[in-house]
This record gives sequence, C-alpha cells and structure tokens, in this order.
Amino acid sequence: MTKLNVAFIGGGRITDLHALGYKNNPKARIYAVCDAREEVAQSRAREWEADVHYTDYHQLLADPKVDLVEIITPHHLHAAMSVDALEAGKHVSVQKPMCMNISEADRMVTAADRSDRLFRVMENFRFYAPYIRAKEILERGEIGEIRSLRMKNISGNRDYGWDVPDSSWEWRFNPELGGGTPAVFDHGYHMFSIAMYLAGPAKNVYSWINSVNAQTGGSNDSQAMIMWRFQDSPGIGSYEVVRAEDMAVRAKYYASDEWIEITGSEGVIWVNGCSSSFLGVPPVTVYKGGRLTHHTDMETDWADSFINGTHDLVEAVQSGRPSQLTGDEGREVLRFALAAIRSAELGQEVDIASVQAT
Repeated sequence: MTKLNVAFIGGGRITDLHALGYKNNPKARIYAVCDAREEVAQSRAREWEADVHYTDYHQLLADPKVDLVEIITPHHLHAAMSVDALEAGKHVSVQKPMCMNISEADRMVTAADRSDRLFRVMENFRFYAPYIRAKEILERGEIGEIRSLRMKNISGNRDYGWDVPDSSWEWRFNPELGGGTPAVFDHGYHMFSIAMYLAGPAKNVYSWINSVNAQTGGSNDSQAMIMWRFQDSPGIGSYEVVRAEDMAVRAKYYASDEWIEITGSEGVIWVNGCSSSFLGVPPVTVYKGGRLTHHTDMETDWADSFINGTHDLVEAVQSGRPSQLTGDEGREVLRFALAAIRSAELGQEVDIASVQAT
C-alpha cells in the first residue's frame, strides 16, 4: 500500500509529540511542513525529512501530493484551515480545541459532511492507555453504577519540564486567539472529553472560575471549579483547576498533571496521572470488595497517546472508518467547555444544550 503523504500546518512545541507517530511508520510519512515563520518551516522540514515546506497554507493545500493535513495552530485558525483543507480534498486532523465557538464548529461539520474525506479532532487523551483501561473496567461493571467522577489538574513552576517559549503561551491568554480561558477552554477540552468518554454526556454545569474577563487583555482561569450532572445517569462530575506557580511538578513535558477518581455503587477507580508522573503511583488502581488492585501493565508515557492517536488516524483513513473525535463528537465537547465558561460569567447553572450557534 502506498504511504500517505502527510502535511503539518504549524511547527510549534507540541508538534514534537505529533510527529512521533510518523517516525518509521510504514503507512504514512511527513511529506510537507507549513509554518508562517520561514525559519520554523525550514527547520521542521529538515528535522522530519519532509520533501517540501511552505509559509502559506493555501499553497500547501494546492499541492496534489498532500493526502492528509494535521492542523496544529492557534485555535482561531482551526475553522478556516479545516474547511479549506476539506474543500481541497484533503483528509483533516485538527488539534483540539476544535475551534472558537459553535458557529465555527457547525461550518466544520458541514464541510466534513459534504466531503468524502475523513475529519477528526485530535484528542490524544482518548488514546492514553490508563483511560482506556478505566473505560474497560467500567464497561465490565466492576464498580457498578457511576455515582461521581472527580478530575483534578495542577500546574506548577514552568522551570520544570519542557522549555516552552513565552510566545507559545501568550496567545492562549488572548481570548481572540485562544478562544477562551486556557485551563478551562484549552486544557479543559481534554478533561471534558474524557469525562464524556468515561461517564457519558453532561446535562448542565455550574462553574466558579478565577477570571473570565476578556476585557483585561487576557484571561487567567486558575483557580477554578466546574461541576456538572450527567445526562443519562444520577452521577455528578467535577473538574478542579489549581495553579501552584512555586511548586515543582515532576514532568517530562509540560509542568502539569491530572488525575481522576471514579466512584461507583460497588467500588472506586483511580487514574493516577496522565501528562506527567506527579503522584508516582500505579497508573490505575481499583477498589472493589474491600481490596485494592493495581494495574501496571500498560504504557504510561504521555507521548504514547499521541503515537497511538496518529496510528489510529492513519488506519482510519486507509480503511474508511472514523477516528476519535468525529466532528459531531468534537462539537459536543466544545459545547461543554463553552457552557462551563458561560456559567462562571453569569454566576448560574447553564443547560449545556442551550449553547448554540450565534
């Protein structure tokens, strides 16, 4: 089978992980790189042994050799780039969050529906082995009916972990470029996606967020607490965001980590980390019948979730099946995040289904 020619639009820090799934991949290769900064486009093309590089993504989309586009750019660019790529006949994987608002999401879904190309929102957390194991345990009914799902994210001193340039952070705090508050809208997209994956869609949400005032020129949303009720069960969920700028968070990547506790009618599941190794304990622990069982037989490096997600994408393109998240799924995760922000702005509970295109 001929290898897929893949093009990266965006060459920032996180693409170090996105590129791993194409290294020595017998089914796909990085053929082209596009970045508005010529020096970045050139450097990434050399690093990944790409054939060509561009600074204008329209020129990349006009290249007939490109089969699949990976869009890894600031969030305000996602919608236009995705629609243009689909209309150019390319398969599309766009980095989460899907886009800025429901109107943009609707345009993306419509373009995907009109195309015969694959469209997905890249959500690497869905391909992280400990979350997959927790899902399997839940589906076997080992802890009974879900009563609560508690999620926590902590970020520490940025001197630990990856060396990330200030320019990679700054746009995330600008609502016109980042779309919303960074921990709730940007990283929160991961968490809301996993909450829905493990326990189903949410019905309504209530939030306290430290600041959601876009008029200040930026948004700082740590600390925050988001709470919700699930749609199809009596369970409740929560997502707590903590910024501890003087804390050393053991990290190979970003200086942050997240963990989850799922309480059922018959037991408890803990997923004890994801993007780092903050707790230093087994990745999955189950309490059932008075006993603790530790699950350690799985990949736990965060990078593996990117590799797994990339391999799934390539196989999906070649077999004609969907890959997580579909456009419809991605839009519902976006709706969840936007409802959480709206709740904090209004100081009241928000029905998630009420967040519509404007």
